[in-house]
Amino acid sequence: MGKAALKHPSLPGTASSYFMLDRRHESCVYTGTMNTRLEHELTAAYPLGMTWQKSIATFHPETPQEIADIFGRTGKAGQKCFISGFGNNIDPVGEKFAELLVLKSDRLNDIIEVGDKDFFVTVGAGYPLKELNKVLAEYNLWFPFSDTQYPGSCGGAFAIGLAGGDGTHTVPLNRSLLSVTAVLPDGSIVTPGAVTFKSVSGYDISRIFFNSWGMLGMLVNLSFRVLPISKRDEMHPVQLFAPDFNRFLNELNGNTPLGDMCRKIKQEYDPANTLPIIR
Repeated sequence: MGKAALKHPSLPGTASSYFMLDRRHESCVYTGTMNTRLEHELTAAYPLGMTWQKSIATFHPETPQEIADIFGRTGKAGQKCFISGFGNNIDPVGEKFAELLVLKSDRLNDIIEVGDKDFFVTVGAGYPLKELNKVLAEYNLWFPFSDTQYPGSCGGAFAIGLAGGDGTHTVPLNRSLLSVTAVLPDGSIVTPGAVTFKSVSGYDISRIFFNSWGMLGMLVNLSFRVLPISKRDEMHPVQLFAPDFNRFLNELNGNTPLGDMCRKIKQEYDPANTLPIIR
């Protein structure tokens, strides 16, 4: 088994992009203000983690423990958050974001582990998806979605429910998922699923984060099943479908098992609405 403790050298950030809840509940739409005391508190506690990007307070976590701490502090202060990165489908710019604390995933950009015998890779949520095959090629491995040139991160791609077609079938990114680590809005750190493809205990729990648009928390790292590089010439390239946020909201607000499950999780783990709807 090979390991690669690599950070991507050119990253400004990567999208684990999100927010939101059932839009029938207007109380979930954020209308508050950025907590000045909390801003000073975070700057003192994390002097290298806090920045201001386009005049918006932005925190750059590097570990799940930091994210859990931030969610704990924001929950107590009543501060609302928005999870961001590069390649965002919704860019945190303008008045509606000015009073939020942005959590940016750009420093969660490691290649954590490459399992060349078990055919998996574990990456930080902020690692750029299109760069992944450059590393995997060193192990004679290949990940089909890395060839799609999706401009954002692995975490962002998963959060928006990235999918495409191979000419015959729809191919969603979560089909390759083995596990995720995420931090819920109440500060809980969860690692559902298993790393090796032969042991898939909790796999369905991991898949809940697919197409969640960050409603359930911040992704930290993901493990994907990869293929031998020899499969590259045997498979039809994946052509991406455009992400559809409005379709996601309609599905979430409908009477579907997924919608019911996400609302229940949101109510249990984000009672303070730390990750509100931004629209």
